[in-house]
Amino acid sequence: MRGPSPHRGVRWIERTGVKERREHANRPTGDPGTPDDGIYRDLYAAIIGQRLPPGTKLKEESLGDIYRVSRARVRKVLARLSHERVVTHVPNKGAFVAEPSVEEAREVFAARRVIEGYLVRLLAERHDPATARVLRAHLRVERRARRTKRFEEVVRSGGDFHLVLAHAAGRPIIGNFVRELVARSALISAAYEVGVPSSCEHDEHRELAECIERGEVDRANALMDAHLSGIETRLDLTPPRNAELDLRDVLAGAAYAQTVYD
Repeated sequence: MRGPSPHRGVRWIERTGVKERREHANRPTGDPGTPDDGIYRDLYAAIIGQRLPPGTKLKEESLGDIYRVSRARVRKVLARLSHERVVTHVPNKGAFVAEPSVEEAREVFAARRVIEGYLVRLLAERHDPATARVLRAHLRVERRARRTKRFEEVVRSGGDFHLVLAHAAGRPIIGNFVRELVARSALISAAYEVGVPSSCEHDEHRELAECIERGEVDRANALMDAHLSGIETRLDLTPPRNAELDLRDVLAGAAYAQTVYD
């Protein structure tokens, strides 16, 4: 039994065009024809674009008013987003934009190094012209996004590059993993990023695309590792100090606490 063609993903990307490819890359999985899909995409894009930061409460009533739909339909949308792991449901409190822990952040980047390292090695081994065309087309999308100077567009197009790699490799199952990891990475950056996003990320994507086109397998793998490491180094993943606070130490010098022991 023959497996899927390695060029199937490339042909699909070329056929759909740049604009439609970007929309698909940012579209959460599920039936695109459902009436709730527009709300789903709006919320997903706002979360990944960091307009809705981690910990934001997603009130059913407010969302229902915005979209003029019932709370039952809002709950369906939030359940889908929860399946994507970008929303968390807290019993008796409601739905919130997910807040990845420090441990989750480290796991996400460790997983991305393994999976995306595999993808760029695979693509560099093939180094076929169709993949090169697809990657060059996406780099043009990134450049246009940077010219707009809209943070959300820059974040989205940068994340899309990694999704395009998976599509071009013709690995849909791995692509689903990459999509989730890229989404989690956006949440992680919103929660923990302390450094300014590098303007060199687009250049790193361009270098990766050129390595793939030239068939430089080891170099492509090394560049991907360095690229992901650069993103991770902008994060403050030290454990929060308040987790180790002792109330006696904190309140020992407080005015009322002193009167208790006088």
